[in-house]
Amino acid sequence: MTDKLDLQDLAHLARVAEGQGARVPEAAVARLMLAGVVRRPEHVCDGGPSLELTPAGLALVRSSDQ
Repeated sequence: MTDKLDLQDLAHLARVAEGQGARVPEAAVARLMLAGVVRRPEHVCDGGPSLELTPAGLALVRSSDQ
């Protein structure tokens, strides 16, 4: 499903990787979650990230860095 992500989705994924998931629009979050690259953490502490990368999302971010 990650092959369906466009450049804007990848930019949103980068925001999540940088801990700025709260700045990602809900429609983009839904697409990223459907693609299986982000999820909402089970437990969120005050000031903690609202989204986190899944293992697939982390692999995608790492592969785009190279």
